[in-house]
Amino acid sequence: MEAGKKRLATLVGCNYAHTRHELNGCINDVHAMRDVLVSRFGFAPGDVALLTDAPGSAVLPTGANIRGALAAMIGRAEPGDVLFFHYSGHGTLIPPVRPHHGWHKPDEAIVPCDFNLITDLDFRQLVDRVPRGASFTMVSDSCHSGGLIDKEKEQIGPSTVAACSSAAVRKARAMPFESVLSHLASLSASTPFTSATTWWSCLGQRRARGSLTAASTRCRIR
Repeated sequence: MEAGKKRLATLVGCNYAHTRHELNGCINDVHAMRDVLVSRFGFAPGDVALLTDAPGSAVLPTGANIRGALAAMIGRAEPGDVLFFHYSGHGTLIPPVRPHHGWHKPDEAIVPCDFNLITDLDFRQLVDRVPRGASFTMVSDSCHSGGLIDKEKEQIGPSTVAACSSAAVRKARAMPFESVLSHLASLSASTPFTSATTWWSCLGQRRARGSLTAASTRCRIR
């Protein structure tokens, strides 16, 4: 990356502790990603915003707080700057807000810790505010992540690859829309969701990690 240009990041990890949708590795994911951005890619620690639902977290990853953090990051951006957003948590599919995908294709969304969903249309509106000449990269370690920026051409993920639409792929960090509605209506416990996490050695400790994040943070600059 060109010297003198700002490198700004917003990292979000949701474990949904003490809910039936609890995950194990999402907070670990964002801490590992922050370390990679600072040590390998030259991001200043003060320019990396961290939102997790860990106990005592300074800023919880609610829908409003995530939107606010992304808006603040984009508001600081100038031509040539590098913007990076990493999300680790549940993804879901919702009935289309409007028939921009066709009448039968649902919208993709991420699930903040307060279940105030952020949809592909929300991300489209945010990305449209990025200054011309600045770059915006989004990595979502969640299910249904392949179409999270509405109408964006360069996207990779299960939502854009038909071969990856099997039940085995979808269940990793997926949350059915009905479960979102159920959680908002009632906090009664039921059968917990299972997170497909990768266990690997990190600083001598074994930690739960998302598969995509584990692969991303082990990359090397060539």
